[in-house]
Amino acid sequence: MEISSHEQNGVIVRRFSGDVRIEDIIVSWDRLFADYPNLNSYKGISIVFLDATIKHEAENLDILLEFFKGHLGHLNGLKIAFVMDSPMVTSIIIVAQRYRTLRINPFTTEKGALEWILL
Repeated sequence: MEISSHEQNGVIVRRFSGDVRIEDIIVSWDRLFADYPNLNSYKGISIVFLDATIKHEAENLDILLEFFKGHLGHLNGLKIAFVMDSPMVTSIIIVAQRYRTLRINPFTTEKGALEWILL
């Protein structure tokens, strides 16, 4: 698995490639928090999984939900776009429904994700 990050018009864009597991996702968020200690100065985060194969089982969703629950303070006020073309879209919708204070949306294109964040 590889992750690259860059900033574009006040948006943090993170691209995942290769096989991605739940542990990789958690570590990547911890790294994001360390690399960008002042997330509130950004408009949002676009997380692109188009070149990744997500190795995600249904029971791992609870792990992801607990992780987000513990980091709500870092993410409040940010728009978070997940760009993917996999069945994990359902998991993202569940996370968004569970934590309505977070502004999370799934997208199938990077352009759509960036347009939504920049609105």
